Amino acid sequence: MAPWSRWRSAIWFGLALVSISACNVFDRELPVVDRPDAPSDATSSTDAALDAPTDTAGDPPLTCDPTKPFGTAVLVDGLTSSSEDGSLRLSPDEKTAYFFSARSGHQLLYTASRSRVFDPFDHVAVLANVNTGNQYNPSITADGLTLFFASFRAEGVGDNDIYQATRSTTATPDFGDVHPAPNVNTLSSEVQPYVAHDGTTLYFNRTVASRATLFRATGSVAGGFRNAGAITELVGPLNDSDPVPSADGLTLFWSSDRPNGAGDLDVWQAQRPTTSDPFQNPAPVVSVNTAGLDAPSDISANGCRLYMTSTRNGRTGIYVATRPQ
Repeated sequence: MAPWSRWRSAIWFGLALVSISACNVFDRELPVVDRPDAPSDATSSTDAALDAPTDTAGDPPLTCDPTKPFGTAVLVDGLTSSSEDGSLRLSPDEKTAYFFSARSGHQLLYTASRSRVFDPFDHVAVLANVNTGNQYNPSITADGLTLFFASFRAEGVGDNDIYQATRSTTATPDFGDVHPAPNVNTLSSEVQPYVAHDGTTLYFNRTVASRATLFRATGSVAGGFRNAGAITELVGPLNDSDPVPSADGLTLFWSSDRPNGAGDLDVWQAQRPTTSDPFQNPAPVVSVNTAGLDAPSDISANGCRLYMTSTRNGRTGIYVATRPQ
């Protein structure tokens, strides 16, 4: 059995990167709480916001101290269910959410919205036209018109593949023209797509020699992404997944089970001087890691809030950690 099989339901994060039929990943379930709200010992993002300074619109401050570590990760209000929830991706203003959940019994893609960044999410709904069987890891372009996600489907190229769907306006929640993303899928498993904020790079994860490896392809959403290659400077001795670039492209967050972590998969980061330089000095994000599974899913445009998928409270949930001012 491949080492990835020890993480239950890991396929939903793009971490089960071997054949689905070989690992029977959909038969593995994480512990489930018996009520839809958060565990009683888990702080929520609304609780954490009560003492946080706000601007006149009630949203969080425009800036934080980038030299200070992220605070304790808390559950994101409004997205918690009694099943597994993960891979939260957000619009640039952090008010529209895209994520996967198994609350219906299948791994489906959902959307939700909120009026202000510190408000709970509301209007949780299944995304129309993109759900067939099981899918996970949504990533939305900055203009909100193209959705990338991972899925295991009969029309795919190999194992898990990356798909894309489009819509003509954000006024409708419905996407169409669902098809495999060109030039990035192989007979191996491709998951965890993340479109850079400027739309010129698609980060994702591919299985290489039975290990999860960080990849990127360059191009554009309209013209397609090409020349996919491993991010060689970040290849570790074990598994690396969940790539999340900062808005300026100078910091990359990802999950890894390499040495010097806190336990299971942990959040790591690396920086580079310019977008033409390699990433340097990979290090764990110590303040957000636990003995459980901790993986980044998004970073706010100002770098102040790190959104995560974590099993720290006994179930897979969506969390956020905030830097202080």
